[in-house]
Amino acid sequence: MELTRTTSKQFLIRNPPIQNVQPHSYQYQAHHKPPKMSNPLPPQSHHDLPDAALGAYLLTHGHLPNLKLPIVSTKIGYGQSNPTYFVDDAGGARYILRKKPSGTIISPVAHQVDREYRVLKALGSVEGFPVPKVYCLCLDEGVVGTSFYVMEFVKGRIITDPDLKELSPSDRRAAWFSLVSTLAWLHSLDPDTIGLSGFGKKTGFYTRHCSTFSRIESQQSKVLSLETGKPLGRAHPDFDEIVDFIRKRVPEDRASIVHGDYKFDNVVLHPTEPRVIAVLDWELSTIGHPLMDAVYVVGPYWNRGIAGGKARDDMGGECYEEGNLGKSGMPGMGELLDRYAEVTGWDPRGDWWEVAMVFHLMRGGTISHGIQARTVTGQASSEFSHVYFENTKRSLNAALKMVRELKEIEASKSSL
Repeated sequence: MELTRTTSKQFLIRNPPIQNVQPHSYQYQAHHKPPKMSNPLPPQSHHDLPDAALGAYLLTHGHLPNLKLPIVSTKIGYGQSNPTYFVDDAGGARYILRKKPSGTIISPVAHQVDREYRVLKALGSVEGFPVPKVYCLCLDEGVVGTSFYVMEFVKGRIITDPDLKELSPSDRRAAWFSLVSTLAWLHSLDPDTIGLSGFGKKTGFYTRHCSTFSRIESQQSKVLSLETGKPLGRAHPDFDEIVDFIRKRVPEDRASIVHGDYKFDNVVLHPTEPRVIAVLDWELSTIGHPLMDAVYVVGPYWNRGIAGGKARDDMGGECYEEGNLGKSGMPGMGELLDRYAEVTGWDPRGDWWEVAMVFHLMRGGTISHGIQARTVTGQASSEFSHVYFENTKRSLNAALKMVRELKEIEASKSSL
């Protein structure tokens, strides 16, 4: 791992690759095809849905136009949280179902599908804002075993490669501006006027989330493995140092609707045009500080895998190097943040930009630690969860290295 300071306001983090990681988010893709594997895992019945009971419920309570029974559900995607399904009816109509995972939930703040439904319904009231239409929310666990909601299937493209190799250079540029402009639009909306009053607190976001992630990490560390009977253990031996660094340098309050996981593989692009037509996966959305999303969305520019390595979905490759932008078609990070500032009237590149980068890495590592916890207890939403185990160590190592470099810079300034 290598961390270098490239400007007074930007760190570039290079991380070693994880080998043999499969793309993890094919949800809602019109041309959904899982990656080929030499030894595919067998189907897992614990993710199956009772189609007859589900169909009967949807016919009566689903508000689905012209639904024709029987329905067939199919588990899709490699996401690690709320299980997601195609629901196809006898007439050829397709819908998407998202449900809470089965079993005991480690953290009470996770997997709240009712919050996903609420934010999608609210944003659907904003003319032109790109979200799928939601049809129904079912809190009766007797139907499919856990609460769920059903929404529109949006036909388009989901790009799982952060380097956007399947797009032309000109389309890469346009897609990036569409992605960032859509985020800026989201951050410009007044949550109180669209039915999201009380969806989250408007002050103390980073302080509160430092406490939340500390608590979650502690809960996850105590989870016992079904196989060994031993606790999972800490996400990182210096986790507390990382959180303490953020807690003592939190940004000034600012509030907006935040997505929480905003990147290319959580949006649908038009089937042929490089523009966002739907934003997906709102599980982590809340009212919070927009800086979190702003740092996250441009992650490929500052959080990169080493040359030739496999990048995660929040990391970029050599195409994001300053000298390669013209050839690759990628806009500069500064151009994107200029567009964001133009739409929102607020420039996120302030004194807390680097603190927000550390938070991003800490948060990602803690979420990966949660995937480990769900996996060792047999609750993983995907059969490919094991490939995320190294993400915990990698993200938190990068966060710790950045913390210590920033502390050295602060110490040198104070001694002048």
